[in-house]
Amino acid sequence: MPALLVTLAVVASALLLVVRTVRVVRAVPRPKYRRASQYELWEIAFLAGGPARVADAAIAGMHQDGRLAVGGPGVVSLRQSVAYDPVETAVLDSLARTPDGALDTLRRHVMRAPAVQAIGDRLAKRGLMRHPRAGRPWRLLAAWQTAICVVGLLLVLLLTLTGAVGGEGVPFVVQILPAAVLGAVTGVVCRKVLGRRVTPAGAAAVRTYRTVHKKDLVSEATQSAALVVALGSTALLVDDVLRDQLDEAQRAAVGASAGAYSGSSGSSSTTSSNAACGWNVPDDDSHTSWCGSSCGGGSGPGSGCGSSSCGGGSSCSSSSGSSCSSSSSSSCSSSSSSCGGGGGCGS
Repeated sequence: MPALLVTLAVVASALLLVVRTVRVVRAVPRPKYRRASQYELWEIAFLAGGPARVADAAIAGMHQDGRLAVGGPGVVSLRQSVAYDPVETAVLDSLARTPDGALDTLRRHVMRAPAVQAIGDRLAKRGLMRHPRAGRPWRLLAAWQTAICVVGLLLVLLLTLTGAVGGEGVPFVVQILPAAVLGAVTGVVCRKVLGRRVTPAGAAAVRTYRTVHKKDLVSEATQSAALVVALGSTALLVDDVLRDQLDEAQRAAVGASAGAYSGSSGSSSTTSSNAACGWNVPDDDSHTSWCGSSCGGGSGPGSGCGSSSCGGGSSCSSSSGSSCSSSSSSSCSSSSSSCGGGGGCGS
């Protein structure tokens, strides 16, 4: 009887989780077809790497045309107070709020800026991304279900080996084994699905945009720093000084995010990874919902990016260690600790 009750409870929880996961996935609006020219560069950057990628691309572009100067040790200075769109205006406003001109602080302010956060909201309304709040209770249920099934199975196994749980016939641990495996696998799969931020349509948009602008990425003479960062990463920048300073700011952000959660229990590594990628879900600040929690309540991107495909369509889940790579393919990878070269909302 106990084994039957455990099995029924796990099956009911797994069934509920699957049904809700399917509903969350189907709730995404069906996007309309758009040509590559109909997408803004900042939208593509957001799809590829979240708020961090947008901030890096904007700073790189404004540095390239001389409106900003980025130099060591990670200091940004204003050369021309000119902005051509809301994102660039957010960069100038953020720089004004950064008296010492620290690049890592500037990046954090830009990521949290309403103009940058609004990009994610627009993409979500158009079905290219899934909002971080979508399915949040079910992600939590998936995590708890997985943990309870795994820990419960190990505990029962330990009690069985020590003789605390016994009896005639089939051992209790064997009786609940199918249910435990079912619950754990269902929880892992559903959590992964619910953690995806970029929809297939969003990934396709980035691929299309990259194909159209392929020549612009190859030619160093005519390439735009903002475009290179948006579709690839800061590692592809020709300007050595700018590349090194942005990379250092990203590493500082990732380190600060990890430090902020070093004393946490449970999913501390996952949380810090999400915060670094700028895609975590906040509980207290609706204006930074696309940013990691070390941003003061809020990658995108991702995911880790928090997306099944970080722009180019490659996998980039929101689990611990997921991140966007700095490779020339500008796809996602789980081998690095930063997202979109954009390491973090936190600093």
